Amino acid sequence: PAAALLPGEAEDGKPLHDNFCSACHVNMFGGDGSSIYTRDTRRVQSIEGLMGQVAFCNQQTSAGLNEHEVDDIIAYLNETFYGFETD
Repeated sequence: PAAALLPGEAEDGKPLHDNFCSACHVNMFGGDGSSIYTRDTRRVQSIEGLMGQVAFCNQQTSAGLNEHEVDDIIAYLNETFYGFETD
């Protein structure tokens, strides 16, 4: 799969996402928060956009995630919701 070419590990990204991202997304979009990724008007339209958005959220929320954790979340989101080509 395309996500395998990203440096992060999707299976490590899921718990990080659940712990650091989901609560804010639920507050913004309701439900389980995943509609932030699947809505017609989603901001992220490329792998580069996904990388930038996760880094932005990490900074804006002061989550304190390190580079490897950010990469893991990116890999998880790409594998689960986006499926962007990364080659």
